[in-house]
Order: sequence, then C-alpha cells, then structure tokens
Amino acid sequence: MFVAKNAWSALRRHPWRTVLTVVVSLVVALWSVFGTAVLHEYNHAHGAGYDQLKPIATFTPRDVNAMQEQGDNADSTKNYMTWNDYNVIGTAANEKNAQFRYTLVDSVPVRGGDLTPVSGAANADVGADETGGDFTLTSFLNAQAVEANTYGDYRIVDGEGLGYEDVTRHDVIISKALADKNGIKVGDKVTLGNAKDAKTTYTYNVCGLYAYTDKDGDAAAPFAKYMRDNVLYTTYYAFASDELDPLDASGWRRPDVDVVFLFDTVRQYDAFKAAVNDVTIPSGYHLSSPTIERYERSLRPLDALASTMRLTLILLWSIGGALLLALTLLAALPRREEIGFALQVGVTKGRLAWQFMNEILWPTLFGAALGLVIGCFTANPLAGNFVDGHLFTPDGRLIWNLIWTSAVSCLVLAAIAGIRVAAFPIAQLFASPYAAYDAHDTTADTTDAVADPTDTGTTADTTDANDTTDKEQA
Repeated sequence: MFVAKNAWSALRRHPWRTVLTVVVSLVVALWSVFGTAVLHEYNHAHGAGYDQLKPIATFTPRDVNAMQEQGDNADSTKNYMTWNDYNVIGTAANEKNAQFRYTLVDSVPVRGGDLTPVSGAANADVGADETGGDFTLTSFLNAQAVEANTYGDYRIVDGEGLGYEDVTRHDVIISKALADKNGIKVGDKVTLGNAKDAKTTYTYNVCGLYAYTDKDGDAAAPFAKYMRDNVLYTTYYAFASDELDPLDASGWRRPDVDVVFLFDTVRQYDAFKAAVNDVTIPSGYHLSSPTIERYERSLRPLDALASTMRLTLILLWSIGGALLLALTLLAALPRREEIGFALQVGVTKGRLAWQFMNEILWPTLFGAALGLVIGCFTANPLAGNFVDGHLFTPDGRLIWNLIWTSAVSCLVLAAIAGIRVAAFPIAQLFASPYAAYDAHDTTADTTDAVADPTDTGTTADTTDANDTTDKEQA
C-alpha cells in the first residue's frame, strides 16, 4: 500500500505530465496496430493472397477502343475469335498437360424496337443498319462467366438475377438507367430486333435491374451499343434458343464468342499461358486474366498506403519513444531531495525504486492497452476508407506481438525510473555539511601563503579561529 499510495500521489501532483504520458502511449499503440495491420495485409496480398487466386483468362482485343471505333463496319466481325481458334488453343494446352476448365460468353448487337437507349454515345446519329442496333445482348453460360464481363461488375438493385439452372426461362436483366429512361419495371416484357433483319424479333421477360459497382466504365463510347448501360444480359440457353449463336453467320449476326478459361491456381494459369504462347490467334488479340488484373489494380492503393505507413511507423516509434523517455526522465531525475529524505527515514531503495517504476508503468500500460483495444476495432474500417477489397483485421499472432512489445517497452521505461533510485549515492547522506567550507578555507590558505611568503601564519590562524567560532555559534 505504501508504494501504491505514494505512486498515485505522485501522479496526481503532476496531472498534465500523467495525461501526456497516457496520450502518447495511446497514440503510439493505436497507430502501431493500424500500421502493422496494413503491412501485414500488404505482405499477405503479395504472397499467400495472390497464390490463392482462382484466375479466369480470356482472349481479348489489345485495343478495345480501336475495335469499338469499327462499330459501324459489319466487316470488322471477320476479326472475331472463332470456335476453330479456341479448338486450336485447347489442343495446344492439352498437349502440354495444362489443366483448365471453361465457360462461355456470347454477345451480339440488337435493335431495341420501342426502347430508347441511354444517351452519351459519340456517334449517336448513326443508324441501326450500320451498327446492328443501339443495344448489345450478352449471354452467360453460368455464374462463373459473369466474372469475365468486359463492361464491369454489376449488382442486382431490383428483382432477381439470371437463373442459369432453369433452361426454360427467357429472362433478361437491364440497367436501372435504361429502365428509368423507358419506364420499365421488373416483370415487364421487352422486344428486341435482329441486327440484320428488324422484322425478326425476340421477346424477353425483365427479371431484374442492375447497376454497375464501379464508375470506371461510364465514359462515352463511340456508339450507343457500347454504352454499358445499353447492355442487356441473358443466359446462354435463352440466347441459343433464339438462334443468336450461328456458326456460319456473317456481319453483325456473327456473335462475338468469348471462351472463358477457368483455373484453380495462379500456377495453372501460368502453365496454360506458356502452353498456348506459340498458338496463332487473330491479329490484335492477346491472353489476359481479368481476375489477376483486377487484383493488381486493388494492390495499387494498398502499396501506396503501405509505403506511407512504413515511414509513419518509423517516425511514430522514434518520436513517441523519445517523448516517453523524456517524460520518464522528467519524472525521475529532479527528485534528489525526495530520494534522500525517503532513504533517511528508513525506506529501502527497493521499495522506492518500485514506487518510481509504478509511476511510469501505470500511465504507459493504461495508454498502451487502451490504444491496442481501439486499434484492433478501428484498423479495418479506417484502412477500408483508403483501400477496397482487402481486410485489415489484425490476427491473433499480430495482436500478441504488439501486446508483448508494448509491455516490454513500458517495463524498459519503468526500469529507467527504477535505476534512478538504485544509482543514488548513499554516501551523500553521511557527508559533512561543513566539507564545502573546509575545502574553501584550505584553498584560501594556500592562496594566501603563495601570495605573501613573509607571512608567519598569524593572520591565517586568526582567520581560522574566527571561522571556527562562527561555525560553533551557528
């Protein structure tokens, strides 16, 4: 109780120093959690996180804008990838024992009938006879194919998504922007026209409305059919039942076939890429992985944040450590009289050192503990404001490392305060209070003797006698 009571009294006598110690400890601990959580996710994302990807791969045009500029030239469809091209690719991969699965995305331009397209196209005045229509009908074989959608990720905002298991459904989902422009609701019917023959129509049931989850693709396109809000999505079964995937079609009736290759690991994708590297494909196409490209894009803000946090942590630990050390020395050094008095009245050095250590331990441990708790709960939402698609929740091992590091740091600071007591020279307690006077007198005598060699010493003796009398009277 003696130690605790005195330590608490000392902390209360210096409230601002105590509060500052708590605040500095809290800030250092909190930002240590945040910074190390970011660096931990950075290392995971560039290591195990990348290796755990299940990439998809597609053969896409190198210059999508150049391809879209040909949107009023029906002969440009001759440059599409064909089933024969994909068969050659599959054969080359099998010969090298490259493992893969595949799914399918097919699309064709269609006329909208009474539908009015979402505006914004650069060449909005070009007619459907040249472009094949103001809309694009894209079909997916299954849910996995949606990941390869070149127009971006979307979510259903009204109604329901496409049902890939029920081959009898003839559904379509349209963008909310297109639905609002035409007053369409979930459950309504839409009629689309053939790209080459407007009299050939197809009727679909609107089962849902979608909205894109990103804004990257909202820029104006050359033609209305390439505006991504003018894209209608359906299942491949409904697409094929309307005979929109003929093998021998030409012009805008020829579908843009996109075979999507599926892999369980990045290593499988790399093996497939090496296996088909020498295969001849139509000019302008190349193999790419939307999964890996999307993942690498998500790493850019993470890399920038991690780079910032490295410097921040160095400054945080340097400045924070220096401040805590200064506060510790300020609490321990200017207390010579207090230490001397306590030792004179019988307090042992051990108890006094433990008191000094507690004066440092209590505020630093409290601040560090509070900072660690706040940091663990706020690291993920705080970092999520800067980086999407990553988790920054500290795992158990990271938390324990921070706890032990914080505890050891607090103990080191407390030990410094304790050493101040342990290093106090006890001999000073028993030194003569007249030692300084005697030393001064001896120096004076020596100086006088040197200055006046003829002096017999009478004057000096008289002075010593007077000094002694003064001391005794005092």
